[in-house]
Amino acid sequence: MFKVVIAMRMVLTTALLALVFLSSWGTPPRLVLYPQGLALVEETRSFELESEGTLVVENLPQGILLESLVIEGVTVLSLSPTVSAPDPQARLEGQYVEVVSPAGTFHGRVISAGDDRISLATDSGFVFIRDYQVLRVPYPPRRAVEVRYLAESPGPSSITLRYLARGISWRTHYRATLGGEELELVGVAELINETGLSFSGATVELIAGEVYTPAPEAGAYEVRALVAAPSAEVAPAGEYHRYSLPEPVELGPGTLLVPLVSATLPYEQAYRFQGGAVETVIRFRNSVLPLPAGEISFYEEEGRLLVGAASIGHTPVGEEVELAIGAAFDLTGERIHVSGVRLGDDFYRDTYRIVIRSAKEEPVEVEVLEYLTGSWTITWSSLPYQAVDAHRVLFRLSVPAGGEAEVSYTVEWSHR
Repeated sequence: MFKVVIAMRMVLTTALLALVFLSSWGTPPRLVLYPQGLALVEETRSFELESEGTLVVENLPQGILLESLVIEGVTVLSLSPTVSAPDPQARLEGQYVEVVSPAGTFHGRVISAGDDRISLATDSGFVFIRDYQVLRVPYPPRRAVEVRYLAESPGPSSITLRYLARGISWRTHYRATLGGEELELVGVAELINETGLSFSGATVELIAGEVYTPAPEAGAYEVRALVAAPSAEVAPAGEYHRYSLPEPVELGPGTLLVPLVSATLPYEQAYRFQGGAVETVIRFRNSVLPLPAGEISFYEEEGRLLVGAASIGHTPVGEEVELAIGAAFDLTGERIHVSGVRLGDDFYRDTYRIVIRSAKEEPVEVEVLEYLTGSWTITWSSLPYQAVDAHRVLFRLSVPAGGEAEVSYTVEWSHR
């Protein structure tokens, strides 16, 4: 079977490319990650410099935004992208590759390889491939830049690189365990590295907020084991929030979960009807730290029973959180339009009746939330109501065990 091995057995023949391998990684990198799939990377590398010359900076992410690249330590005369040369001494084992075979195309880390076979660790498990057709190494491909420079101090020197790159992002997952009058909230940050590169010992900062980023070029996790780890430190960053991870991170290709927040908060559970199903609602005040947007899974029985899930937006400290996590099985609601009359050119009168039925063994209170359009006035109601905002009113309905309760009201309204 014909095989093409790309970028692994190339021979470096020019002095220009040979210069690259005099370089080495310097201090651990710093990564600032944005939820929009963008990272600001800062790293230091060591080079052997002349007073004037050309060097190639290798192993840059395929998703680098070259216009964002800043190079400190030399005076840059010109910069142009070039082909990233491989390390001829690198072993195939441990590299992330793409393999094309009659059985399909596979991506993963090489466990072992021979003349006509290769085994990979992929997201779907271990794969053994024989008689493959194409092997692309590394994958995703790397980028490089050729830099013409002037140096004040020839010899061994450190150069700092700072650039934006796509393919590195983060998102938040929360787990809330309900018990008594308090919930235990645990949040983790999922760091996603799709560059194929490893960032060893990286200092990581996470930016939460709706950041407008440059335009692009043409599962469930168990987090309980991370509760004891230190939480991130939070500080303002412009109009956003910055979460600094307390420990350096070994961010290799793939996904990594790190602790973000752990807290115990008072909460209340309520039932709400606004047409459709009667929903179970969880409310709590965020008194811990600004919470990045993410999905919260809710559990009972000390985490042994999933009872619902919901998403929150970016939530400042002091903000009330109200989340509908599911439909109440033993509660049903019905909204009935009793009558409607047109009183004038743009003036109407409507009467509504809402009935809540319960199969529960204990009495409950159900919040009935009604949405009213236009300019309105409730002229009569069978129960008191609370105006929530300009278009919503709230009735509190006490529903007996195994029984039903209702509320009726008449509203006069116009489109003006």
